[in-house]
Amino acid sequence: MRLRRRSIDTPTILYLIFTVYVALQTCYRNDLAAIPQLRKIENIPLNCTSVVNGTEDSRQIERMKQWTFDFESIEFELKNTTDFCETVDKYFNFARNATSIEEEEYPLAYGLVVYKELVQVILQLSLFYQPQHLFCIKIDVLADPLFKRALMNLHECFPNINVFYGAKSEWGTFGILENVYSCFYYLATQNHPWKYYQYLSGSDVPMRTNLEMVRIFKAMGGLFNTDIEEFEYNRKFRRETILPPVPLFKSSMSVAVPRAAADYMISSRRVEKLYKYLRKTWIPDESFWTSVAGSPAIVPVPGAIKAKDIVLFRRNFKLQAPIINTVKHVGLNYIARYQVWQWQNKCRGVLTHASCVFGVDDVAEMVTRPELVAHKFYLSYQPAALICMVKELRRRSSHPLAHEFDASSYSEMPTVEMAQGRSVMEVTHPDWLIPTSFYNPDLDPGDYSKFV
Repeated sequence: MRLRRRSIDTPTILYLIFTVYVALQTCYRNDLAAIPQLRKIENIPLNCTSVVNGTEDSRQIERMKQWTFDFESIEFELKNTTDFCETVDKYFNFARNATSIEEEEYPLAYGLVVYKELVQVILQLSLFYQPQHLFCIKIDVLADPLFKRALMNLHECFPNINVFYGAKSEWGTFGILENVYSCFYYLATQNHPWKYYQYLSGSDVPMRTNLEMVRIFKAMGGLFNTDIEEFEYNRKFRRETILPPVPLFKSSMSVAVPRAAADYMISSRRVEKLYKYLRKTWIPDESFWTSVAGSPAIVPVPGAIKAKDIVLFRRNFKLQAPIINTVKHVGLNYIARYQVWQWQNKCRGVLTHASCVFGVDDVAEMVTRPELVAHKFYLSYQPAALICMVKELRRRSSHPLAHEFDASSYSEMPTVEMAQGRSVMEVTHPDWLIPTSFYNPDLDPGDYSKFV
């Protein structure tokens, strides 16, 4: 008797494939649940070699650009869990002990202003976190209630992370500076031996490991690191006829402040007057730090810089900005944050509000640049870029030769040498003064008068 072969129609085949897919996904998720380390976001099985090292394999890079992951389900779990600390431990890797004695003896302080993307904020914190550090987080008053509730629980998990409700922080308004400075003030008044303060937004990612940052700060010798630009006088807004308490300069919100400077600032009447003066100006967060630290003859804050000398130098000497920017040849004077603006024509990701959201194509350069922090990465845009940055930072932190990191090039930054007694005309690398956070390569080299 001859058996007839049954044909399987297309819908049946698709159903079988889907069934197998669901079964494999279930097994994979069960494996993640069974093996705690595999649940960690930073341990997502993703081969980042081509992204970190750079490759001409366009197909591999394209696959990484298209890679996605279900971060929404983790966010939902964080917002609705009955045991927040256990859920944080489930997905994130926070250091339980200092990585080295050198790092333990050099604690840092971080101030953050956040309002969305809970998973990314906690992932970011896990990268900067060390038990010897001190953290202050301000949550924008307009943030989602579940976001607020979840973050407020962080202090129960990590006593050195302090979370507060903040003001409304719309771009261009005083609310941003109010949130940032209130956290800075809080950190400066704590009985804690931190050495340097850094400001972070919720989309910043470290470019250096904690040990590397410690050595960079040591090389800076207690100096402020802040962007230095000429003040744009149209920002005076409702203060045109009122003389400011100090000369005004433009800067980035991101800054590195030594502890001695912080201690001075919170007790300085002139700093308090500047803070109040800026309340009725436009984009005050970009007018604060360098105005405080830029005129040591008027405000003798420890670690101050001679901002006027640098501005005049740029006006009168037309130098080309350095092409090479690495940890061995910094090529910059401002290293607190790396940000790319639309007019700088260096964004390989996507632009939002004229600022670059970094993607997969940016990572290879990012891991070699000398700055401390990159602004900005989103888990919602080419998330492989951020995950690969995380993996590379963890790899460098645990590398057997991590202790050999040499930060001596940072001591050659012009403001560091000027703090040691050199004039702006005597620094080793005067061209390092040219690039700034807002540097526009289309302007004539050194011609900064067009900013005013």
